[in-house]
Amino acid sequence: MRWTIRIGAALILLWVAYAVSPYVASYRLAAAVQARDVEAIKARVNFRAVRLSLAKQILAVYLTTTGDGGASEAAARQLATAAVEIAEPLMAQLLSPEVLVDLLDDGWPQSIVAEKPADAPASGTAVAPAPEARQPTGTARVGLGSPQLTWRDVLTMVDTRGFRKFYLTLPGALGPEMRVRLYFRFGPWFWRLYGVELPDVLARRLADELRKRIGRRP
Repeated sequence: MRWTIRIGAALILLWVAYAVSPYVASYRLAAAVQARDVEAIKARVNFRAVRLSLAKQILAVYLTTTGDGGASEAAARQLATAAVEIAEPLMAQLLSPEVLVDLLDDGWPQSIVAEKPADAPASGTAVAPAPEARQPTGTARVGLGSPQLTWRDVLTMVDTRGFRKFYLTLPGALGPEMRVRLYFRFGPWFWRLYGVELPDVLARRLADELRKRIGRRP
């Protein structure tokens, strides 16, 4: 009976630890971004998965804006393959730990796309988000790399989905429409970043950068 109680207590403790682990992982990632700790960020990212995630989004916008989105499936696939090969330096640059820090800091990779959106507020300017996108006080203008980020903020940013994945939505330091969504998976022993969902404005800017490097025009 005593062993049964001990085993049950141990299982409960393990379950509690697992349940809070997404929040701990998110907070540690924020701490690594704030400290610009490149090695810590490397340990928390599956670069191959994030690479595919970014490539799919950028190429989808690229094919649409160049008018190649209506091409046959085989032609589109061939073009996408060629674009990825030609844009290899851009993808590699996007996935460098330094640029990831830049992106996660405030949702905008200034080292690649220097110009921020024309409609994005300047740093420190307060903008009220739309009612459906309203965040608790203190999160609307706080980026993941901001020292103002608190545990309470992290609790509102994490969206758990089952046992092996969760999403972390950055508060949108450049405005509600500029929020970046991070996708995490568990395995084998801890949470790692597997995907990054870009806002439309940033995806278009990166597609424009891709077009410049490929030398194509819409």
